[in-house]
Amino acid sequence: MTLRGRHLLLITSVALLPSCGGGGTDTPTTPTTPVAGCATETVANEGWTHVNEGSAITYRHNPPASGNHYPVCARYEEHAAPVARGYWVHNLEHGGIVFLYKPGTPAATVDALRAAYRALPNDPACGHKRALLAADPDLPGETAVVAADFVLQSGCTDSGAIRTFVNAHIGRGPEQVCQDGTRP
Repeated sequence: MTLRGRHLLLITSVALLPSCGGGGTDTPTTPTTPVAGCATETVANEGWTHVNEGSAITYRHNPPASGNHYPVCARYEEHAAPVARGYWVHNLEHGGIVFLYKPGTPAATVDALRAAYRALPNDPACGHKRALLAADPDLPGETAVVAADFVLQSGCTDSGAIRTFVNAHIGRGPEQVCQDGTRP
């Protein structure tokens, strides 16, 4: 084959790549205009080690987006009380999304975060939201939306920006487990 023939074959092969199945779990995202106060932070991975339930765990990042966690995860639901981080970090390992607010945050801010959570469609891979909402007294800001290795920083309650974040990061944990948690 000539050099020109190889070049055309390479161009044709690259052009066909997006249409070649593969069954990936990528969820298409629609580009949006950045929303003020809605920056995504990439967080250094702290590992995914199971520790005994109830163990004291220290995280380098607040809120954690990975790290040591309990061998069971939290239920995918709205929680009326804070959930220990060791439980919901396990949800992140399974590709879940965690919506957090600090107790004492203005009701309008919590209501906006709750509305964004409630508006999430079910994750097609799991048949449920694969997300939970809880208070976190150790949160440094008013709100956060957390995925494995990523945090939508405090102050973002824009439903469109949150949906874009969720679409980009749901199902991206190192383990793909849809089973609901058993804790709080």
